[in-house]
Amino acid sequence: MTKRLLCFLLFLLPLYALAQVKISGVVRSQADRTPLEGVTVVVKETQTMVLSGKDGHFSIAAKPGQTLHFSYVGFTAQDVSVPATPDGPLQVQLPETKEKLNEVVVVGYGTQKKVNLTGAVGVVTAAKLQDRPVTNVTNALQGTVSGVTVVSSNGQPGKDNGTIRVRGIGTLNNSDPMVVVDGIISSMNDVNPNDIESISVLKDAASAAIYGSRAANGVILITTKKGKKGTAQVQYNMYVGQQKATRLPDFLPSWQAASLYNETLQNEGKPIRYTDEEIQKFKDGSDPYNYPNTDWLGLFYKGSGFQQNHYASVNGGTDKTQYMFSLGYYDQDGIVKKSDAQRYTMRFNLDTRVTDKFRVSANLAYTYNPVNEPSNPYTGDFSQLFRQINRISPIIPYKYANGHYGYIGDGSPMAWLESPSFNHLAANYLVGNTTADLEIVKGLHLRPTLGYRLITDQNKKFLSDIQYYNAQGTPTLYQGPNSLTDHDDQTRVVTLQGVIDYGKTWGDHNFKILGGYSQEYTKYSELEGYRKGFLNNSLSELNAGPTDGQKATGYGYEVALQSFFGRVNYDYKGKYLLEGNLRYDASSRFASDNRWGLFPSVSAGWRVSEESFFEPLKNTVSNLKVRASWGQLGNQNLDAIVDADGNKLGVYPYITSVSAGQNYSFNNTIAAGVAPTKGANAAITWETTTETDFGIDAGFLHDALNVSADYFIKNTDNILLNVPVSSTYGLTAPIQNAGSVQNKGFEISADYHNHVGDFTYSVGANTAFIRNKVTDLHGTGPIISGVTYKQVGEPINSFYGYQATGIFQTQDEVDKHATQSGGKIAPGDIAYKDQNNDGVIDGNDRVYLGSYFPKMTYGINLGLGWKGIDVSAFFQGAAGVKGYVEGEVLGQTSNGAGKPTSALLDRWTPENHSTAFPRLWSTYTQNDALQTPSSFWVRNANYLRLKNLQIGYNLPAAWLHAVRLQKVRFYYSGQNIWTHTAFYSWIDPEAPAGERGYTYPQVKVNTLGLNVTF
Repeated sequence: MTKRLLCFLLFLLPLYALAQVKISGVVRSQADRTPLEGVTVVVKETQTMVLSGKDGHFSIAAKPGQTLHFSYVGFTAQDVSVPATPDGPLQVQLPETKEKLNEVVVVGYGTQKKVNLTGAVGVVTAAKLQDRPVTNVTNALQGTVSGVTVVSSNGQPGKDNGTIRVRGIGTLNNSDPMVVVDGIISSMNDVNPNDIESISVLKDAASAAIYGSRAANGVILITTKKGKKGTAQVQYNMYVGQQKATRLPDFLPSWQAASLYNETLQNEGKPIRYTDEEIQKFKDGSDPYNYPNTDWLGLFYKGSGFQQNHYASVNGGTDKTQYMFSLGYYDQDGIVKKSDAQRYTMRFNLDTRVTDKFRVSANLAYTYNPVNEPSNPYTGDFSQLFRQINRISPIIPYKYANGHYGYIGDGSPMAWLESPSFNHLAANYLVGNTTADLEIVKGLHLRPTLGYRLITDQNKKFLSDIQYYNAQGTPTLYQGPNSLTDHDDQTRVVTLQGVIDYGKTWGDHNFKILGGYSQEYTKYSELEGYRKGFLNNSLSELNAGPTDGQKATGYGYEVALQSFFGRVNYDYKGKYLLEGNLRYDASSRFASDNRWGLFPSVSAGWRVSEESFFEPLKNTVSNLKVRASWGQLGNQNLDAIVDADGNKLGVYPYITSVSAGQNYSFNNTIAAGVAPTKGANAAITWETTTETDFGIDAGFLHDALNVSADYFIKNTDNILLNVPVSSTYGLTAPIQNAGSVQNKGFEISADYHNHVGDFTYSVGANTAFIRNKVTDLHGTGPIISGVTYKQVGEPINSFYGYQATGIFQTQDEVDKHATQSGGKIAPGDIAYKDQNNDGVIDGNDRVYLGSYFPKMTYGINLGLGWKGIDVSAFFQGAAGVKGYVEGEVLGQTSNGAGKPTSALLDRWTPENHSTAFPRLWSTYTQNDALQTPSSFWVRNANYLRLKNLQIGYNLPAAWLHAVRLQKVRFYYSGQNIWTHTAFYSWIDPEAPAGERGYTYPQVKVNTLGLNVTF
């Protein structure tokens, strides 16, 4: 019997060896045993591939005797043989490559080893972006990179892009950074955040000079995900969420609005409007049509606020060809009805090795982004609805008893919202590029690239007419006629570039040289048609409108750039690092004599930790590098400068051009004509930014703690702007090289990660202190615009007005003070400082009042993990920033067009000598924040915001075996869920400077999501 059993077991043994088994385990860092997420695990014999999860766990099907290959960026790959009889989960440890020498960072026209960088480059990985309910890449960057300031002041679906500033406001016109996606100059609108592999921000001149002509405001390099060798891997990510306004104005009910209006009239010596009996009717609601208490915000903010995101991708490939294909769908309904946006995306990335010396890669991406918003027949824009809803008093009924809309002098916001008026916008982005890589001889590569970008925008706006009636049903105000505007524009950009680079090592000397040529051609065109007086508000096609009064307009331009560039890198033993860049650019925006600009840079680094004398410190300070750089960058982007008709003056500002429509009367007959209207200046040339940077990078405790710090000075000269000219000039002011700006500051970032058993934790923080000021305005200034101005010695667009010294408490104080205007000055009014001591408060007494650009920005990342559970929190904030609020959202008193906020409750009265708010006003202007800007209304707008909170759970790998899944993660993610600020409690601290209530509110979002990997 024993012999038979033994023979039977021997017979089964080879069958067992042929059977696949599920091999599971955990991959950790050998240095600190931290679980590693995203490690590629491949069965060498079958090329089956999986990725380790957040807790380092993996599970893969393999046969005994086969080999598992583990690889991860920054770590040495390991091979592990599958045992015949697995004894529990595999415990795999990957040693770090010496100081992670394999870790690379994307830089201009290539990559560099991180340890060899001599410039200031900030990096954001896909892990920092994933699962956040952000609608665009711009907002995803907020708080993630030191020295990069992102202000998000708008929550409207499809229009909530933040404003990015790299190391301050670099110029007096367009300060947007240059964006490059997969090597082609592009836009963040072209990219689905889920498709991003990494983002590099080139902050200093040394790292950005290779892009020369458009790099003065920084460069953002976006690299999208590529295919990986192995069997096809399918991923599906989704979330659903709900939006809510972070803050809304704190308006008072109608009875208080009526009482405060009475007080206002008394302050101006006028009879009161409402009796005590009428105020009581407002208060008790006994007559809701004649004495209503209308909750206008409640009526207006009734959008669902629902949003959802779905993303699916597949990637894989062989040794020769790898691919990545993705589809994305994003849908966002606004918190205001009829406001919504969708985004449909597709991306296909392909890399193939044709021969051992020839590779070809191609990227194709398409985005369709429709946006809908309501409009109005009064001004034709969405923002007016916000102003009107923040302006119309609760004493005005939503509708009268007869069903007609209540309204004020310029209409009803609810009549506008519920009318057939609409504004439909649809943007299409098609981006494609293909690159070849030919190795001519060993180390010498030629890489030609052809890129094409097509952007089409369609805008269809219909404004219905509205007839208003009074409570008796008699027609009163009419807003119309109805009209339709169809606008279509198209931008085509063709990019051709060629790069050749060569790398060689001679002993301890390492050289790399790169040279290239680039040319870019852009053609823009637009057409617009307009008709009015449609038969009814159901017709919304141009051909359905009468031809009487119709308009047809068109516009177009072409611009081109041509560039030569080069870079040289040298290092000795990986210790002494040197880099030089040179770019020679030509722009068609300038005359031929001033067309070319030369932009050089040089940087050096010393890896102190590689010196022999540093060896005793290595266990504590594992990495230490000091670096310095100097360089010059250019700017020729003048798209922000437009004329009264919206035409871009910066296209060809050196050419004298003529404009149509300059008609003239001859013998009482109008003759069509053309004439010059825009001033030209053939002498203009490039803006030039010169930047010096000193930095240090350090790693401690085997790189568990990493710190990077930089100090920089950035001077921009020859800024292109419209300097005011005398009215006798007769033409639009020509663009001149007429300004200078300086930004200087200090930035630091640090991150630490560790573990205790199965518990992992990480802390990361970054901060930047930046001082911005105008250093030259070509003898002009101040240049005033509302409550802001540009003036030498002060930050760009600083607040400008009168310095308030307090509130007059007695008539004696008024009598002894300098003469003020704006109404009858009395106790309770704001007192202003007589700066020049001439006894009169006038425009000459206005001074600098602060800046809306923060002196300090910061971000904090916290992460915790334990056995499949992960928690992360991301805080972001700003300090040294001022805010200014005026008009509607500050609070007003009126009989219809204006309503009070809770700020007015602590106003000055004869019984309450408050210093928080002056006495109330209506037609007087001495206290008005809009008519008389002053420091009284400048507020501390520092804030700390919990930008994102995530709580996730990864299902155990053992549970997923039966259904053949690699990873399943459920999570909660909240965006903008908590804010601490000393600013007005009902106004978001990131609201635009001089906010009056025209802006779509910032939103907080709570989402539930799912990630599945097949």
